[in-house]
Amino acid sequence: MAQRLAVFLLVGGVAGFGAVFLELPGVVLAAVVLLVLLGTTRRREDLVRAGGYLLGAGLVGWSLVGPAVKGGGGFLYLNGWTLVTLYAAVALAGCLLLAWLALAGIRGGRAR
Repeated sequence: MAQRLAVFLLVGGVAGFGAVFLELPGVVLAAVVLLVLLGTTRRREDLVRAGGYLLGAGLVGWSLVGPAVKGGGGFLYLNGWTLVTLYAAVALAGCLLLAWLALAGIRGGRAR
């Protein structure tokens, strides 16, 4: 399970990297990848893919954009502080989804 999570953290990181440097087309591409991951989810345990993806994309995007807006700079398609806040929210959503899945697995007796 940990290896699968690491792979989807990396996939999310690549999408977050692309979303930062490709700007609006990168954001659309990252959203399409997330929709594909969610569309192929059959069981609750498969949501680990979506959680890992969200966490990876949020962390990489946040770490790339955060230092750039230290001085209050803006981006072509969105205000810098708004963008940093959105990346932090994406990372937090991924963390919360993974925490919920972990607690559900522990309560269900399926922890490995």
